[in-house]
Amino acid sequence: MKNENRRTIANRNADQLRVGDVIVVTIKRLGINGEGVGYYRKKAIFIDGALPGEVVKARVTKVEPKLLYGEAVHTEKRSPDRASPFCQWYDVCGGCSLQHMNYAAQLAAKEELVREAFSRYAGIAPEALPMQPILGMDEPLGYRNKAQLQLGREGGIVLAGLYAPGSRKLVDITGCPVQQGAVNDTLNVVKEIIAELNLPTADAAGFHSAPSAAPEDGEYAVRSGGSRERRTGGAVAKRGPSALRTVVARASAATGRVQLTFVTTGGELPSERALVREIQRRLPNVVSFAHNVNPADTPLVFGDKTRVVWGDARMTERLGHLTFELSPRAFFQLNPSQTVRLYERAKAAAALTGGETVVDAYCGVGTISLWLAQAAKAVRGIEAVAEAVEDARRNARANHIDNAEFYAGLSEELLPRWARDGFRPDVVVVDPPRSGCDRKLLDALAQVKPKRIVYVSCNPATLAKDAAHLLAGGYAIASVEPVDMFPHTAHVECCVSLVRK
Repeated sequence: MKNENRRTIANRNADQLRVGDVIVVTIKRLGINGEGVGYYRKKAIFIDGALPGEVVKARVTKVEPKLLYGEAVHTEKRSPDRASPFCQWYDVCGGCSLQHMNYAAQLAAKEELVREAFSRYAGIAPEALPMQPILGMDEPLGYRNKAQLQLGREGGIVLAGLYAPGSRKLVDITGCPVQQGAVNDTLNVVKEIIAELNLPTADAAGFHSAPSAAPEDGEYAVRSGGSRERRTGGAVAKRGPSALRTVVARASAATGRVQLTFVTTGGELPSERALVREIQRRLPNVVSFAHNVNPADTPLVFGDKTRVVWGDARMTERLGHLTFELSPRAFFQLNPSQTVRLYERAKAAAALTGGETVVDAYCGVGTISLWLAQAAKAVRGIEAVAEAVEDARRNARANHIDNAEFYAGLSEELLPRWARDGFRPDVVVVDPPRSGCDRKLLDALAQVKPKRIVYVSCNPATLAKDAAHLLAGGYAIASVEPVDMFPHTAHVECCVSLVRK
């Protein structure tokens, strides 16, 4: 009977497969989320945890018209790049999805992700793509300078962690190997303080929600690298006692100082005075302690209201020889050492000689703008969020940079207006969100015709799609340089230089 069932499945084409069927698949490459990608009768199947070169027996878990999804039940041929995960939470956290792959192979796989994206979306053959070797880390652990962890309890024990993929089970990950030591040390003490003061936490089982009459929309989370991500409101939680929902700890490797923020479900910070007293006494590295209110049942961490409870309104961080002041909600790159390497590649891609005018089209709080200003004649940064523009101006003053100006607005509107007034930049830098550049901005670039475009991206697929649009508009790719900002994940950053023909 078993042999008959196996023979029946073997004779089926891909469109006849059903959930539960077991098939044998050879894994060809990694997908954008780190899953293994193989083909069954020319139909792609995605299998979590499988590596390129492996032959796996997989059970089909989901069937779609053009795709299959499966889970490996047995590995018949094992990849020599397979490694033992170093983290105790690897199977339940879902954060570092490539721990089962050695680091050299991770870097090679990320290069392949970039080549595959340009081949698929821009029609550039892998061997024709002018790509430099990926910039990896010498020590790919302890690099994250910030943790945003949900708070809860299990059996009376305070937990600070993430929800397991596809569930509401909170997994405590304090001590995470990719977080900086100062972040882990701070979070461990925070858990002790919460337990000793018996502060209420917003456990998943007790944090109910109801539809919001008018969900808020239109807020942007600002990325210091220059891009912005659209934020939308969620359902508002039912009224009840204010509880601790999330703890955010950000540490500076340069100064050793820590910025701590609690997010609550209501307007009050429980036992505020006692909490401040214990933080002052037991966490001397904390220089900024803030309180944010987010009553919505949403995956977004922060709500609209933030106040500094104690200490400095901003924490100082450094990138190279530049300093930046960070408010509790300000975005800052999570891997400072690799950020310096990325920005250096952006400067090289811009080919600045000191006489160029530069526009940073998604400038955020001005990090890339100020990095390039040192080698340019003048820089204009554009950002949709007025608050971020003020931060960028403040950072320029703090670094004594007087050839950088910042404007609130949309690049697709300001660039053509400036061109009509006679200002045409030599170089335009874009660092958009994962969704890529606004099409109107791509059209504006074709109209303004800068000599060079530097595209910094965190998504190879949207990068390649936008590059195809720019290639059709008269540009050629001079270089593609990947940077590994997040080791042990499938994310890869890229810096692309496009030159007008």
